[in-house]
Amino acid sequence: MSGNVRGTMVLLVSGLLLMALGLGALTACGPLTAIYPTVTPSPTPTPTATPTATATPTSTPTPTQTPTPTNTPTPTNTPTPTQTPTPTATPTPLPTPTWTPVPRPVATLNPEGQVGLGIYTEDVPHDSFASVYQFETLVQHKMTYVLWFHAWGDKDRNFPFEAIRAASSLGLTPVITWEPWKRQFEDPTASQPAYSLESITAGEHDAYVRGWARGARSMGVPIVLRFAHEQSTEPGIKSWYPWQGDPEAYRAAFRHIVALFREERADNVEFLWSAMWLNSWAPEYYPGDDVVDWVGTTTLNHGTGAQAAWAEWRTFDDLFASQYQAALQWEKPIMISELATADQGGDKAAWLRDCFTSLETEYPLVRGVLLFEVTSDREWPGINWSVAASDESLEAFKAAIDDPYFK
Repeated sequence: MSGNVRGTMVLLVSGLLLMALGLGALTACGPLTAIYPTVTPSPTPTPTATPTATATPTSTPTPTQTPTPTNTPTPTNTPTPTQTPTPTATPTPLPTPTWTPVPRPVATLNPEGQVGLGIYTEDVPHDSFASVYQFETLVQHKMTYVLWFHAWGDKDRNFPFEAIRAASSLGLTPVITWEPWKRQFEDPTASQPAYSLESITAGEHDAYVRGWARGARSMGVPIVLRFAHEQSTEPGIKSWYPWQGDPEAYRAAFRHIVALFREERADNVEFLWSAMWLNSWAPEYYPGDDVVDWVGTTTLNHGTGAQAAWAEWRTFDDLFASQYQAALQWEKPIMISELATADQGGDKAAWLRDCFTSLETEYPLVRGVLLFEVTSDREWPGINWSVAASDESLEAFKAAIDDPYFK
């Protein structure tokens, strides 16, 4: 064998030995896919834009007093669940729902519109928002917001991961009314020390509040939180909720909750301060510009459907005009957080038409309107709050919102 051949054979044998060693090392480490796994990123939800208030008039007219009912019915119409112990740890996110979202109707949606519409029904969120879809189909207009309720002392106290995920997948921004009590409609003003405003400020519910803040942050979608609504009765007077009648305690509790959410970096949550009679005692309850994103109020015309001395037909302007003038001082976007009219005592179709056609010209700070779509009031069963109570009222509503001013 010549020297050249011998050299070639040496190189060939050396190469084969190196290849064998390399394959053995790879086999010992596992397959290549174990070293370089393929990672598929999860989609990130896209937050919706926050409404921006228009310029505030330079002069604020002196507000006039709106007639104050002495026994206004409680608007929340939710079942009375059983007591649930206060959790000591952050709630565990629920799995992604397996149901398929319902299709969206052809709608008059206008992304550049100024006012977003929303809805509360007795079935949300437990019906996977099917009632919202049915309403959208009926009025041929997509809703921007959906309102529902959670009580701190009931079985719905935990953060609603699945409901928020479902609402967001359907293009709805949740407006969650967060009530610090155990529901007790048979004696609604009874003291509940376990959920008092003072206990909140003292930090007794910090683990629970932080759990909600962390849950909200993990969702990464816009959420509006409406804490302890309709609180602004005359100081010392509780009319239908235990958190009413104490402006100082309310302000402190509201600010404490916002501080905890900010510490947990739940920046996707906006806070709706939702009072009653903004032109009356409400300013005493206002917790401060630095913690309020939205100013809200309930606007319900009971007409003569309520069997009470104060019951009479009031137009939308009767109920809202002086409240709007009072709200100008805060220079915040306004959300009418519960809006509806009875049909006893007046023209429901005209009431709805006047309301929605006046927002652009008379009430430009209004950026959201949530319809209280309930067909029978809890306290006054004869009142049908729905805009679809009659063909006339439904058609008047549809015509009024078929305008580019509404999203």
